[in-house]
Amino acid sequence: MQQIRIMEIPKIKAVYSGPLTSDEKFQEFNKWFSDYHASLTCELFPRDFMWYNERANAQEWFYALPEKADLSQIKEYEIVDLPSGLYAVGSCLDADLDEAKDWMSTREEIINWVKESKLFDLYINEAGKEERYPMFHIITPVRMFHKGISIENLYVPIVEKE
Repeated sequence: MQQIRIMEIPKIKAVYSGPLTSDEKFQEFNKWFSDYHASLTCELFPRDFMWYNERANAQEWFYALPEKADLSQIKEYEIVDLPSGLYAVGSCLDADLDEAKDWMSTREEIINWVKESKLFDLYINEAGKEERYPMFHIITPVRMFHKGISIENLYVPIVEKE
């Protein structure tokens, strides 16, 4: 059984990639946020979150900005609120390593855990509500990738039961 934890992502500003409809767009955003992130000091955790937007039929990437970021320096991309709220979170292999088998298994375990919970329900996208999808970020240090080690945190949006 997955070790599932509950996390709350606050409303914070994020740089938004837009729909990543080509490898070129993906690589451009990856380079932008990697360079930006490398310029920060004292960073302890990943700030990038990716999801598959079912409505737009495309991957989208968010980069959570530090509290005192100079927004005037960011001209290439839109600034939005990071999709906030409660998430049930579990860790799995990077989906690129096993064609998303562990990702799908972990997502299923999280969903089943939430469905059995007396405290939480799965978040449902509806008109008038913030759009939220399962999202992830890689948590393994880049230097470990060449050893075939790549783990990601998978976030499934939830709400408290009423």
